[in-house]
Parts: sequence; C-alpha cells; structure tokens
Amino acid sequence: MPTAERALLHRGGRSGTWGSLGLWHEGADDYAEACEALARAVGLAAGIQPGERVLSIACGAGDELLLWARGFGAAEVCGLERDTTLVAAARARLQRTPLAPGTHVQVLAGDAAQLATMALPRRHFDRIVCVDAAYHLSPREPFLQAVRRLLAPGGRFAYTDLTLGAPRQRAWRWALQGAAALTGVPLRDIVPLPAQVARLRRAGFDDVQSMALDAMVLDGFARHVRRQGPRVARTALHPDWRRPGLTARLIGPCRAAGLGYAVLSGRATPSDTATASAERTALSSKGTPVSA
Repeated sequence: MPTAERALLHRGGRSGTWGSLGLWHEGADDYAEACEALARAVGLAAGIQPGERVLSIACGAGDELLLWARGFGAAEVCGLERDTTLVAAARARLQRTPLAPGTHVQVLAGDAAQLATMALPRRHFDRIVCVDAAYHLSPREPFLQAVRRLLAPGGRFAYTDLTLGAPRQRAWRWALQGAAALTGVPLRDIVPLPAQVARLRRAGFDDVQSMALDAMVLDGFARHVRRQGPRVARTALHPDWRRPGLTARLIGPCRAAGLGYAVLSGRATPSDTATASAERTALSSKGTPVSA
C-alpha cells in the first residue's frame, strides 16, 4: 500500500505507518489500532514466544516488527519488504526506537516471491508471519514450500489470505474480477478455506488451523473508508484516495459473490532427518552415548 494512501487512512486517528485492511472490533474507528489488531491476531496464530527468531514477510514500514519484538518478546526479528521506500522508513524507525537488551531487529529489501533463492541472515526461523500480503503471491504453492523450508522443525507459520465461499448472488462475480485487477490480487489463487487448509498440508505443514474473519476485516475496512470521507473531504478526488474508496465500494458486491478473509497457520512437519538429529542432540546433552 503506497505511503500516501496509508496517511489518508490514518487521518483522524492514532499516528502510525501501518498498512493493511485491519481487524475491526465492534465500534472501532482507529486505523492504526485495527491494523495492529490484525497483526496481533497473526502473531497469536503463529504462537510467537519470548526469545524466538521471527521472519516477518512484507513487513511494511516497521510497525509490525516492533510488535513482534516488544509486544511478543521475540529476540531476533528479520523483516522482508520489497518496497524500498518502506524499507528505508522501517530502518529509520528502528534506529530511533529503543529495544530491550539482546533484541535484534533488521529489515531486508526483497520480494517474497523470490523467497526460495533469497539470502537471509539464518537458515531457519522459529516463527514466520505474513500479515495481509500473501494474497499477492502467485502461484501460492512455491511460496508455502519456501516458507516450510525456512522453518525450524516444529516451527509455525501464520498468515492472512482471501478466501472464496458459496456466493449469495452469482451475478456479483464480475466484482471479484474488478477488485482483483484493482488490487493486484491473482484471482486464481483465491480458493475456499478447506482448499487453503489442504494446500498448507501438501506444502508440508501439520496442525493446520484457520479462522474466518470475513466481517471483522472486509466489512470493517469498508465502514472505515466510508467514515473517512468527511475527514479527507479536500482530498477525496485525489488519486491517493481513489483506490481505497473504490476498494471499499467493491467489498459489498465481492462479499455477495463469496469473498471472505481468514487467518491460517500450520506447523512445519519435522522431517525424519531433523527428528533424528534432534533426538541425538537431546540424548547427547544428557550424557547418553549416541551413534552418528
């Protein structure tokens, strides 16, 4: 999401550089608060624990990186972002933000679509998260497989994605095509939630969990954009407000056509080799002779 669009969505609320559809609890009217709530839901689904190593894909301008480090207690956070403007903003933000001793946060410029061949600071992470960005990645299967390879055995990946359910009104299917073209979302990768769960399992994840957030995300964002109208009255016709405004108007027809939204997570299934290695390490640490 371009910086100018973010600024307009934030207007009238808490300052920040968050950029997502947000998770809107009843009565919520603060964009930064809603974006943080969505990120927090992903962090909880990933099960981030204090002292862990976290890879944050499409991390934006750094708000979520600080949430993982300060809100969840992650010891090492690596953010990946393809927009170089946001990378610079995130690095500047981190430079002026104090962190707890022993906490390390860094931001790398890179496209998540190239995750399989990217040079990262470490081979494995305990948790990997992707907030409100996975639906831009196509085809989804190679991305999920790359994430699986980057997770330590038993590590967990959590992300949000668009889903497609039974349409209430088939006549609105055209709206899905328009919204996909507007937002750069490959429509072929928007599949029903059960198919998403199956896709995760094929990529090597077990203990797959999902939670539908259709109304709290999609409907909530549309309401917020409508409320923002008077706050950005002087810029309502500006190009930076046209896309959020049009997106909000399309959400209703897209919901009628079956569009939904969910947070999904899965645990990296330990390979036989990884499991055996972990068992040997555990036995060796107890002073028990083990063979190679």
